[in-house]
Amino acid sequence: MDTTLPTGAAALRRPWLRQHGARLGRRRTAVGWLLAVLGPPLLTAVLLQQRGVLGLPTDLMFFFTLVVTTALVGGLYPSLACALLASSHLNYFFTRPTGGLTIADTENALAVVIFTLVAAAVAWIVGVAERRSGEARAATGEAALLADLARAVLRGRDTPRALVEELAERFDAPGARLYARAEDGAPWELVAAEGGAPDHDSHDQDPPPPATAAVVGDVAIDLPGRALDERDRRVLGAFAGQVSLVLARERLRERAVRAQELEQGNAIRTALLTAASHDLRTPLAATRAAVDGLAAGEALLGPEDRGVLVETIDRSTSRLERLIDNLLDLSLLHTGAVRPDLRAVSLEEVVPLAVEGLEPAPELDLPEDLPLVLTDPGLLERVVANLVANAVRFAPAGVPVQVVARAVGAAVEIRVVDTGPGVAPEERELMFAPFRRLADDVDRGPTGGPAGMGLGLAVARGLAEAVGAGVAVEDTPGGGLTMVVTVGLAGEGL
Repeated sequence: MDTTLPTGAAALRRPWLRQHGARLGRRRTAVGWLLAVLGPPLLTAVLLQQRGVLGLPTDLMFFFTLVVTTALVGGLYPSLACALLASSHLNYFFTRPTGGLTIADTENALAVVIFTLVAAAVAWIVGVAERRSGEARAATGEAALLADLARAVLRGRDTPRALVEELAERFDAPGARLYARAEDGAPWELVAAEGGAPDHDSHDQDPPPPATAAVVGDVAIDLPGRALDERDRRVLGAFAGQVSLVLARERLRERAVRAQELEQGNAIRTALLTAASHDLRTPLAATRAAVDGLAAGEALLGPEDRGVLVETIDRSTSRLERLIDNLLDLSLLHTGAVRPDLRAVSLEEVVPLAVEGLEPAPELDLPEDLPLVLTDPGLLERVVANLVANAVRFAPAGVPVQVVARAVGAAVEIRVVDTGPGVAPEERELMFAPFRRLADDVDRGPTGGPAGMGLGLAVARGLAEAVGAGVAVEDTPGGGLTMVVTVGLAGEGL
């Protein structure tokens, strides 16, 4: 008797309809009836050729074997028919007097009766065992299918689209549709469809699930073109419960993302207002004071005083320009509107322009044999300018910032080196957050420069990523911080 139970992926590779097994297939049943009808006459013909050699007990064993074989192949009813035909053939051809249904010998009569009863009992037992075996195979298939679907969810295939694809594949169906509704009584929504999706205008309300769909709570699953029996609905019902949890988790995840986006937006707006109240007002106030002084007239101001006021206006407007540029760059980065124009560029075209006007001026070390890099020169200039401005702001007085470029493998590293106070390793990622200043209680760096709005490093990293470069943080030997910009060579790509 075949009691092998298909489990796991091996069972699921076969269509679900063929896995049920609680009922024998039509082919096996047909073969069983052929054995029941043709087996006794054929076996009788063979045994009659051996009448002088074999006795009645041996004949009984042969017919008994035929009945058991019929039960194994065709199930209960063909084997019962075979048992009745076998007993009649035994009575007519092999018990004396032959050629009739009467039996002269009481012992032979008892043997035929016992054979009939035992054969019928064995046929019934074998048929029930085969049916139970089929039910066990079906239950195992159901469990394996649910386990496989659950594993698909655990592997990350928990989107509605992935779920309907998995259902269509596992049930060997031409398509699958997943419906959901917010609550009982609410209109159904077609969440996902795989093959044979209903045609309707996108502005129309989704059609409700058909009557053939398996509905559990607020989730309905339909397999168009696939007849669903009781076992199918049981499996779909169990899986619909899992789908309901997945959809609920998906809704919670979307709400969490929206809440996080709102929280980040509120935090940025709050930080912007806080920073703007000081960092934008300071240069504006200085510019206004200088303009008022110049408006007082030449009679009250000497040449030296006028020069100081003009320098104040120039410095304040430069600071305002940098702040506004950083705000605009940050806005472009957040909206994904940065479109780099990548081309082969020499760093001698980028770095000197990036540090122009910074005081105190940094020291540049750009070898003449540096290879060309693939980048957007304007965006890379903004990256270097922000990093150098940040280093100058916190560098000790009298110690210039160094900008060193070297070819390293398939890239060029631009190192912005300062010997300032440095940053603790656990706080280095925080430096790149917008409006984040690691020393908010200090308004000025060691050089006396303004501390800024905390935008420079965030913009520098964002623009660097936009052109395919990277920004890393290292310790400066002897103290301080080194910002490393890695740009791919023009011949190597990004």
